[in-house]
Amino acid sequence: MNLDKLMAWVAAIVLLYAATGNLDQFQNWVWKAQAKAIYDSRSSTWGSPRFFSHESSHVKVKSK
Repeated sequence: MNLDKLMAWVAAIVLLYAATGNLDQFQNWVWKAQAKAIYDSRSSTWGSPRFFSHESSHVKVKSK
């Protein structure tokens, strides 16, 4: 598989976002796309893994 052209496009896009100061927005988009790809490719026997933390999942422990 020839990925040379793809890598050049990816590098150009990352440099463009970095030059405009929107690299954090691009990174969030990439994370969402990766999570969606993992979610869409799961099988019916996987269960439900947590990719992102939930507010209700944090347990606070009182110290004495």
